[in-house]
Amino acid sequence: MTRPLRQDAARRRAHILEAARTVFAESGLEAPLDLIAERAGVGRATLYRNFADRYVLALAVFIDQLEQLAQRTRALGDDPQAFFAFIEDLAELQVRNAGLAAALRAPSSAEMLAQLRRTLVEAGGPPLARAQAAGLVRSDLGPEDIRAIALMLSSAANAVGTDPRAMSQRARMIVLEGLRTRS
Repeated sequence: MTRPLRQDAARRRAHILEAARTVFAESGLEAPLDLIAERAGVGRATLYRNFADRYVLALAVFIDQLEQLAQRTRALGDDPQAFFAFIEDLAELQVRNAGLAAALRAPSSAEMLAQLRRTLVEAGGPPLARAQAAGLVRSDLGPEDIRAIALMLSSAANAVGTDPRAMSQRARMIVLEGLRTRS
């Protein structure tokens, strides 16, 4: 059984995640971990007590961002358009996280990857169901398909030799059109 973090430890962990989010967005996944520790106001040992390596840290940052995305999506309430906003936000999140694709491919904790998948499905599943109930999204899609959508958007956002934002915009348009019901 895992004990909850003390308040000071939870605060340090939150500072590390915030610093990592900023540093990874600015410099990519290979940014120096010392820079993250410095910006978080902690020592390197504290960083490693919380996160075993840069990939675990990157996944933790993304899980945190997905949880925030889920909160924003829940704030839209019963709006059947919330699923489309979720997809747009997810694509934008992946453009801002250049190192995410590398973190997902790197040998990481299977538990962290499972948590990432769960969080993704939990965030997108309810708005998908509402959009389907309103007849806006194809009925043959299930919550697990959200992972496939996320992978497609991630590939576009991380395509080598292209403008990530432009490629992501194009992929979003294609994905969103493919999700809609046909009249």
